[in-house]
Amino acid sequence: MNLKNLPKRLQNYENIHLITHTDLDGVGPSIVLRAYGITHSPYYVETRKVDEAVQARLAELNDHELLIITDLSVNDETAEMIEKVNRKPDGRFVVLIDHHASAVSLNEYTWATVLPTVNDIKMSATTLIFKELKDAGYEVSPIIHVTDEEIEDIEKTTEYSVIEKELFFDRLAHLVEDIRLYDTWDWNVLSIQEATDLNTIFYARRRHDFIHARMDYILNGQLFTPEDTAYLEFSKDELRKVLKKKAKQMVIVPNFQLKGHETPINIGVVETDSYYSELGNHLAEKYTEEIDAVFIISLVKNRVSLRSIGDTVNLSEIAKAYNGGGHPNASGCDLSELGPEFLLAVLEAGKNK
Repeated sequence: MNLKNLPKRLQNYENIHLITHTDLDGVGPSIVLRAYGITHSPYYVETRKVDEAVQARLAELNDHELLIITDLSVNDETAEMIEKVNRKPDGRFVVLIDHHASAVSLNEYTWATVLPTVNDIKMSATTLIFKELKDAGYEVSPIIHVTDEEIEDIEKTTEYSVIEKELFFDRLAHLVEDIRLYDTWDWNVLSIQEATDLNTIFYARRRHDFIHARMDYILNGQLFTPEDTAYLEFSKDELRKVLKKKAKQMVIVPNFQLKGHETPINIGVVETDSYYSELGNHLAEKYTEEIDAVFIISLVKNRVSLRSIGDTVNLSEIAKAYNGGGHPNASGCDLSELGPEFLLAVLEAGKNK
């Protein structure tokens, strides 16, 4: 769905709702909308809860309201519900913008745009909505947040000069690219540390504070606050300790058959609740001869993050088979979906280590 082909301009909807993912690329679309001066109500949901959240929002969607779904896909039942909403001439409308290869089948619907790559460049949801708004002719006009003694989080817009808008656009484009670089893991290929530093700060701050700080960056040009810089130095020391410790703890589950992949693979398995991507990439590179993929288990969250390098294994297809999703080299699903056979294999591998 091209945003310039919406039934009406974004500003003409009485309310705009955003359902998006909980990670950095999920928060990115809300920052982009704010940067374009588009007031909206964001709802952040985990992948496994997206259909429940979308269906609930559809049931409450009033006439002349718009629902935007980003960085998430929906199942067939929810897709058909969206299709019915969009067919009715009551001013309600729904669009979906995603970049996961596991969701490309949604492109059969006119309201969905799922583009894993554009001109051989890996996309992120943040990049796609940024491009959609730019191509639709919207101008960057950031929403300003004002803190009042009696009322917190007042939002207001102001008039900006042409030069200011151009400057804000350039800063927004830089931020969007950092998010894309991290989410696609291109930052590692291109050695752009700033992108992973941004993700580190995202998880270290409250979502509300992170968004406000990035809006301040668009207005003032400082990507990281002094507090951010101090935390990054601390975090890098902690990361080095985690990588060294978890490399020793990793167990290898050999020749395990997974749904979504034709042949058995060797899986490196480790448990942690932090640094999923950094740890996964580190282990996949260090043990490239021994393993085909890294499964990072979070017992607290009942989640498993799947990571790999190269193109031997398509993790998005494996994750999809277990009701998850993601990218070929970075995906995830609920740990319980893998079943007791996987957990028993991990325990056995631990005994034989």
